[in-house]
Amino acid sequence: MNRYIKQVDQFAAAPMFFSAVFFLVFVAGTLHLSNVESPGIVLDICNWCLFLLYPLFILEAVVHLALGSPRWKFNLLYCLIPPLRICARDQMTGRAIWFPILAWQEVTDEFREKIQKSFSAPMLIIALLVLPLFAVEHYWQKQIESSPILADMTALATGLIWFAFTLEFTVMISIEEKRLEYCRKHWIDLAVICLPMIAFMRALRLAQLTKTARVFRLKSLVIKLYRALLVLEVINRILHRNPEKRIARLEVVLAEKEREIEGIKAEMAFLSEKIAVKSLQNAENPAQQSITRKAA
Repeated sequence: MNRYIKQVDQFAAAPMFFSAVFFLVFVAGTLHLSNVESPGIVLDICNWCLFLLYPLFILEAVVHLALGSPRWKFNLLYCLIPPLRICARDQMTGRAIWFPILAWQEVTDEFREKIQKSFSAPMLIIALLVLPLFAVEHYWQKQIESSPILADMTALATGLIWFAFTLEFTVMISIEEKRLEYCRKHWIDLAVICLPMIAFMRALRLAQLTKTARVFRLKSLVIKLYRALLVLEVINRILHRNPEKRIARLEVVLAEKEREIEGIKAEMAFLSEKIAVKSLQNAENPAQQSITRKAA
């Protein structure tokens, strides 16, 4: 049975990785095109693509459930949140992740550092694209509002930025050991990712209960807050490129590792002492038994 589980892992790795990436692309399109006052056919395409891709995640979960895979519960999670499938670990050990070009790689500190570096420069460029995009939206506001094509293009550009941030966060949170600590340090990224989704669900609910005008007032407020978070993210990305700050962060990491090493040494010393005492007791017991027999 383990052989079949490994074969399914090998066969599904690439198709499911790209399916999850495309699913995230279409989610980005749906979230941001829904903010357009008169969404066109592009929004319908995104919704239909999501509808067609989703059964793949259900099918994979059913297969692993039928095979009794050790990590089949994670596939149920991927059915709830398909983009998390991007960095699914192997079913047998849970220590390896599949990436394009790299193929299967064991998650180690070196691998985490490599992935983080590969995201660093592209994400800084994408973050800087926020500024000209906002400038276009500000100076060409009337033209964008009067042209559905321009409105769709600006929404898709914003969606692309959201997609990049979400992809990076999904990958990094999947390979990090201290995930809560990572979320705490990257709370701006988390806010940038979650705000459009919360606003979409809220607007959807309001659209069913109240007038359309109130929905668009909410969308306008959310868009302003979202832009502020993106600008804050740009500043944060630039500051993190500062080598002095990088050294300070590495010093903190080094101090944590040194404390862990000291803790391991202390535990080893305690166990060694415990073994020595036990060995001494075992050596004394035969001698005491021999003296007792002679006395008897």
